Amino acid sequence: MNVVVESQPNCIATLRVELEPERVEREWQTVARQFQKMARLPGYRPGKAPQALVDRKFSADIREELTNKLLRQAMNEAIEEKKIRVITVSKVEGIEIAPDKSMRFTATVVTSPDFELPDYSKIELEVAKRAVTDAEVDEALQGIAEQHADFQSVEGRALEMGDFAVLTYAGTTGGRPLAEAVENCPPLLAGKPNWWIRLAPETLAPGFCEALVGLSIGESREFTLDIPADFPFAAVRGKQLAYAVTLHEIRTRELPPLDDALANKLDVGKTMAEVRDRLRTELEKRAENEFETAKRSGAIQYLLSQVTCELPVHLINNEMSGILREIVQENQGRGVSDEELKSHEDEILGAAKQSATERVRTTFLLMRVAEKENLKVTEQDLAFHVTQLAARYQVPVQKFVKDLQKRDAFGQIREQILVGKALDFITSNVTVREPSAQPAQTA
Repeated sequence: MNVVVESQPNCIATLRVELEPERVEREWQTVARQFQKMARLPGYRPGKAPQALVDRKFSADIREELTNKLLRQAMNEAIEEKKIRVITVSKVEGIEIAPDKSMRFTATVVTSPDFELPDYSKIELEVAKRAVTDAEVDEALQGIAEQHADFQSVEGRALEMGDFAVLTYAGTTGGRPLAEAVENCPPLLAGKPNWWIRLAPETLAPGFCEALVGLSIGESREFTLDIPADFPFAAVRGKQLAYAVTLHEIRTRELPPLDDALANKLDVGKTMAEVRDRLRTELEKRAENEFETAKRSGAIQYLLSQVTCELPVHLINNEMSGILREIVQENQGRGVSDEELKSHEDEILGAAKQSATERVRTTFLLMRVAEKENLKVTEQDLAFHVTQLAARYQVPVQKFVKDLQKRDAFGQIREQILVGKALDFITSNVTVREPSAQPAQTA
């Protein structure tokens, strides 16, 4: 067999393959004999028809079977012979069986990028491990206390910043209700009846809460707001919004004392000292996870900085499509309009492409590490990973497995596991040192 490989840009390679006549003839006879054994022709018992008659009767079928068989064999042999890391076979063309029984075809394949794997055995990183402070524990306890706060009605005074107000409000612009004048206007911005808000500078829109200070229960007030250019909802930036507000009730929040009684509500039989210890342990675990994440990210960035290579364009485009879907869904969930997304299209596309390129490059890097270290995915690894995914998506395991089989997704799952194993292997060899102290600034 003769194989000529022509490399092209973007990880494309063309294989020109020619099979010798002797091999094609030998395989032709093998396939023809199989057809003879199964042939049912008038006047002959099954499998007893003359070979020449079978060849004439089923010549097209024999040729098709022979071609498919030799293509599979020759492609595998050519890839093995030339040591090509093939991702996909994009097309096979120019298939020809010549009169002398030689066979030729041309295959176009997408290959893994060619790069020299950097040394990952002695990576040194500066990564700080965050110590959990008493102030962090106090802040966490404060958050728990706020979840168990009581609200008391206030009478005999006007509304103040920090209060909780129950009010009815409606917004307009240009004399029209915001819900009508502004497409996809967030309901909280447009107005609500009998709605609770906390009077704080960041609530609703800049200046909204400040305009309510001094309002008494049962009193109404009208005011206008000039929306700044950096407001999250782009459709109202630079507009003047008018609001009519009626205050129904003033409430204050009373936090419970951080004592054993609260601890018992949180965890029956526990003291506040034990709750504090548990919180500290949880915060320390979070800090440890952040430390490990920083190690993994640092190791990958160190290795990527030493790898320059072309990447398959279609893989970047596929990854980019997924990232763009995530960006759009996230922003739409935050109330960002389609017009706002469109206005930042170039910026979003650029960020998505950069992220997709890094992800694809990282995957190839880690797959090469897995290959070099002979890392494998066991059936236990696969079962555990699939079970975790099914639990995350709240789908019965058997149904999840069927969905994966239907989408032919187990190869992708195995790749994810292998990439994770390679990253764990690299991270286990990382040496961490504390970041150097920054020199003091002099005037």
